[in-house]
Amino acid sequence: MIDVGFDFTGRHVLVTGGTRGLGLAVAQAFLDAGARVSITGTKILPSLYDADLSRLEYHQLRLASSDAIESFVERIGALDVLVNTAGARLSTDLAEHEREFLCHSARLGFVGPLRLTQQLRPRLCASRAPGGGAVIHAGSTAKWLELTQTPADAEAELVAQTSRTGRAWQRLGSRVNMVLPPPRFSVPHQQRGHFSSYATTGDSALLTRPRTASGVTAEQIASVILFLSSGGAAAVTGQTIRTDATR
Repeated sequence: MIDVGFDFTGRHVLVTGGTRGLGLAVAQAFLDAGARVSITGTKILPSLYDADLSRLEYHQLRLASSDAIESFVERIGALDVLVNTAGARLSTDLAEHEREFLCHSARLGFVGPLRLTQQLRPRLCASRAPGGGAVIHAGSTAKWLELTQTPADAEAELVAQTSRTGRAWQRLGSRVNMVLPPPRFSVPHQQRGHFSSYATTGDSALLTRPRTASGVTAEQIASVILFLSSGGAAAVTGQTIRTDATR
């Protein structure tokens, strides 16, 4: 359970990729803290996912489409917090030239979570929440940059972008930070069968036998994300926080 008290009553939180793994753990944490929580996924219906999403507002969103992003932004309404946990998922049916075009479009910020973030800036900067609106990038956001870069270069670029954007948005009444989970972390039981999940920063779940995992949990990472979204972190922007196991 989230062991730090947060109250997000009356706030609207959007978690991209909130149907599984870290994204779902973050969405549930905000929901338990009183927020109205919207999540996105690529499937048509929320019932097609293994997890119970009935308490969350589900929206289909293909982040590889700029038109889909613009249409979604028009529908989502007022927003206080954006948490990007959606990894890069491109259709396997794409021709090679189409895939190359999308990869470079993601690199330039024309599609993907960085595009969505920019499109939602007016909504987030208009937030009346204490400390203003908040954007939190999870490590999976870097997967979009990894389409054309090495993982190390993609992470370095996202850290630099977070720093620049955080400073720029602070003048507009909002903040941008990033949380980098460790390569592997445990997530709570989310499947309908007799399995538990183990997640990576790519947000892809691997079914395993039930086990007690050591190290950092998704719920602990969610606590950090909730703190960065709270009024208590109003002065924190442009920062990258790396989570790791405590000894």
